Amino acid sequence: MGIKDVLSGDNAFYNRPDYEEITRQAMGAHEPPEDFVYTHNTEYPAWRIAKDIISIVVFPIGICRVIHSVAAKFGILPASISLAYRGESHPTHLRSSIQLNKELKMKRLSVKVDGYTIDAAIMGKASTLGNGRWVVYSNGNGELYEHNLHRCSFEQILTELNGNAIVFNYPGVAGSKGMPNRAAMAKAYRAILNLIEDQESGIGAREIIGFGHSLGGAVQGEALRSHQLKQNIKYCFVKSRTFSDLSSTATNITGLKIFGFLVRFFCWNMSSIKSSMNPDIPEIIMQTAGVYEPTDIGRQPDLVVDDDVIGADVSLVKKLLESGLQPSSNKYFMGIPEHHNDPLEDLSRAHLVNQINHMLAL
Repeated sequence: MGIKDVLSGDNAFYNRPDYEEITRQAMGAHEPPEDFVYTHNTEYPAWRIAKDIISIVVFPIGICRVIHSVAAKFGILPASISLAYRGESHPTHLRSSIQLNKELKMKRLSVKVDGYTIDAAIMGKASTLGNGRWVVYSNGNGELYEHNLHRCSFEQILTELNGNAIVFNYPGVAGSKGMPNRAAMAKAYRAILNLIEDQESGIGAREIIGFGHSLGGAVQGEALRSHQLKQNIKYCFVKSRTFSDLSSTATNITGLKIFGFLVRFFCWNMSSIKSSMNPDIPEIIMQTAGVYEPTDIGRQPDLVVDDDVIGADVSLVKKLLESGLQPSSNKYFMGIPEHHNDPLEDLSRAHLVNQINHMLAL
């Protein structure tokens, strides 16, 4: 029985009499489940082994990978969250404490890609899980997917979109396995996207909304550079308060060019610009602006302001508008009053939902 087969109907996972017991057991486990798995490999296992051997034999490559992994684990580089200060029990506690006796249904699953195991979860209502509309959420720095299991604001936007969500942690973060790095994070995103797109073995979505906040918008952008969108699926990608490239942002935040250099040296320099310049990718790009309510800033880049984390000059919105990219039916630039980590207020959320529905209807 495939994943799509258990999302709705008599065989739906939430219709089982032991749904709460099984879900609580899976959520409380340290490791993602091995009995509900989607696999999407892009390279041969022999090539992965060869790369590992090369990294050991060629000393500079090996030491660079070790430093890279340690730096990411301790939050020096953006692996989404540093477990050093939260402890490995924190994500498990978040999963174990979710309320299962409510309308929103949840199921934990594993996504395997090129030797990585990605810990993920499905969220949706019984009335929507079979409707083909899915949100894939990519975390900002300091976020876990487990946070969204508890956020009323996330549940509210799913309700207003009449959609469902799949949330996940990047490689090396919480229950996801593998060494965290820029390429692995993009690969994980593409694997999740394939899971949602796959009409045979996956979820079989008809509409996909990619929502990436901050670092998550950059991961989304990196992934879309080499992902072929499907002709029979409608897409809308949202980048919320995202930087143009990580190197410039590191320099902007610290005021020291050495940090921008280190980001490039360790191959962490994510850039959202290239994929966003593609006119065929439908996008809503949001950034904090000097406005009191959500506003179209497609021809007003001077309204963009610092959002308390990302400076206006290194924001994706401003870089794109200054590069000459014009607003179009596929590109909407949305100024919002909320700062970097503020949840969207009612007006901004309603405006965003309307714009998403408009793009998906084109």
